[in-house]
Amino acid sequence: MRLLYLFPLLLVLFSCNESKKDKASAINEVLEDFSKMPDSVILKGFAILDTIQLKPIEELVKELRQIPELQEIGVGDELLSFRLKNGPIMLHKLKEFSPLTKGGTASMATPPIMALNNTNADENSANVVGAQRGENRQNKKAIVLAPYAWQFGVADDPLIPINKLPEYRNYKGRVSYKANKTENDQHISFEDYLSFNDYDVVHFSSHARKTCKLEEEDTKPSSNCRTYIASGIKYEKKDRQELINLIKSKNVRGISLEYGELYFIPKFFSDAYSKVKNKVFVFSACELGQQGDLQTTFNNILQNGQLFYWQNITHPLDAYKAFHNLYDRMLQYGESAPTAFKNMPDSLKNNIPFFKYLKAGGDTEQMYNFLKMTTHGNAMHIIEPISFIDEKTKKELQEGTVYPFEGILEDDEPEEASFTLEFLGYTVQEMEDKGMTFSLNVDGNTVLDHISFVPDTDPNDDIEVKGGKNEKTTLVTFKGVNLKKDLKKNSSVKLEALFHFSEENYGYQMINVSTGSSDMRIVMKGPDGTINMFFDAENYALKMTHPAENATLYSDEEGFIYMNVPGQGWIKTKMGQMAAMIANVVPMNMDFLALEPTKGSVMHKIAAFAGDITIAKLENEPRAKKISGGIGSEKTVFIADGRVTITFDDKKRLESLVELPSSIRYYYEEQEITIPNAQIFSMPSFQ
Repeated sequence: MRLLYLFPLLLVLFSCNESKKDKASAINEVLEDFSKMPDSVILKGFAILDTIQLKPIEELVKELRQIPELQEIGVGDELLSFRLKNGPIMLHKLKEFSPLTKGGTASMATPPIMALNNTNADENSANVVGAQRGENRQNKKAIVLAPYAWQFGVADDPLIPINKLPEYRNYKGRVSYKANKTENDQHISFEDYLSFNDYDVVHFSSHARKTCKLEEEDTKPSSNCRTYIASGIKYEKKDRQELINLIKSKNVRGISLEYGELYFIPKFFSDAYSKVKNKVFVFSACELGQQGDLQTTFNNILQNGQLFYWQNITHPLDAYKAFHNLYDRMLQYGESAPTAFKNMPDSLKNNIPFFKYLKAGGDTEQMYNFLKMTTHGNAMHIIEPISFIDEKTKKELQEGTVYPFEGILEDDEPEEASFTLEFLGYTVQEMEDKGMTFSLNVDGNTVLDHISFVPDTDPNDDIEVKGGKNEKTTLVTFKGVNLKKDLKKNSSVKLEALFHFSEENYGYQMINVSTGSSDMRIVMKGPDGTINMFFDAENYALKMTHPAENATLYSDEEGFIYMNVPGQGWIKTKMGQMAAMIANVVPMNMDFLALEPTKGSVMHKIAAFAGDITIAKLENEPRAKKISGGIGSEKTVFIADGRVTITFDDKKRLESLVELPSSIRYYYEEQEITIPNAQIFSMPSFQ
């Protein structure tokens, strides 16, 4: 504490002549605009702070009131405030901050002035933070400011979003953490507090205190009070002019100055941010709800979003427990911020006890704290509550993964695929009651449009609904979706999922996956030997070899079959009767002649089985019975007609058709087939 005398300084200050510029700017009303405050007045305020000595508050007030230019004075439990005419509010700490609370002192606690905000979460329509960004809404950003991390240690609640948010795809690599980890650290800047519009989640933990104005010669505080929030922006005496210049250059209001630290009053936020959309704020400090000024400020600027703050004195551990639960509900359950607040245990947000010391070393009185929420417009989700699930790993689908599309690529026929989505934030009953729907876009084309997926009343339809990791998680599989386009080999496909809360508001995920290749080697085994087939999807060429007969056939996309005839060389022909010959070499009864090819020759139907025979189709086929597969299984197996075993690999691709002692097995390997030059051979009877 600085132990200089106040009165000698006052004699010096007020014996000095003010410049004409300062006299010209002197006005009676309170100046809020820092840029219009004379530097000399601000420096006089600092000079007074430099001389205030430790003495009873009544004596300090009496001495300050003798300053001719004093415009107002306020006192609080831990702060003294004063303002000179045309100057900012100057603050003097009556005691140093304690790590036991986040700004208030239990020795002078007061009961809540305002009633708890009981906004019903169901009154708000739902939306997602960052929704104004279109596709980029997946790339959310958070800023976490912890100016007193050095004091609160492991109980500092900013550690919660720092540990939890980066685990989610929406925030990976986009969480900015600014913390003063020692008393002399300075990692938080003035610009950080002006950057909130760049972020979707803002979490701020600090100290806050209040002072109440003394009217005229009164010695007791009035009900005209202000909240002061410590910024953690520290400065030395030699840097004061530089700080003044910086603040003036930003053209902001609502700033107060303590001996070595910058403070905000709530007006700072309304001046810096005229409108705030689609955000969630957490302000964790003491007594932010005492005056109602922070709530009023955010009610005026918050168009869509929520603000959480503490009504009274807050112990760091109580704040840590409360926000740990709040973030879990918003992330693990995917709930919107108001719903998460509503579902928090009451013991974490209401009637949290602390003790008021009636006098030093004397009796105590139990008081209570409350976590409050200000909500305006939409109820915000802080993550996109929908994601694609990898059927193999049962985890979120990763970018660039080869996706198990059903069909032959580049055959001029649209592919199909099944998609499993994870929906968060709502029970099945809530989704049904609110009429929530799902849409799917593939490369910009809508393939499912506002599909209702609950209730799941028909076990045999193309939609399967299962419970997830908690009551607010639902896994939904849409089977055999027609993609309405022929996909290219080894190309990228953009998938977009939209979870419609309403017509305007929705959850969203976009991911690019790969088609891989439809190239394959097919081995057909039967009592009469082995036949090998090779399929090149890029040019739709097929090669078949019969080792026992030393024979090789080719087939192209136009339906020609190529044979090497002794004495004539390679010839090609389109022969409908060739189907019977091919059927004879297939080692199973597949009703082969009934399978008319849509492209290529009848030989191509064997390769086309890989696209035609799918899990989705077999699940809806009465003659087929699933005997294994599902969650946690690597392969899926069916029995068809009680005799043919059909197996799909861990990527949901057709792996084998087995009817002992015969089998057809598929191996997905890159092929490069060159069709030989051949002469056309035709006979009327073969047309």
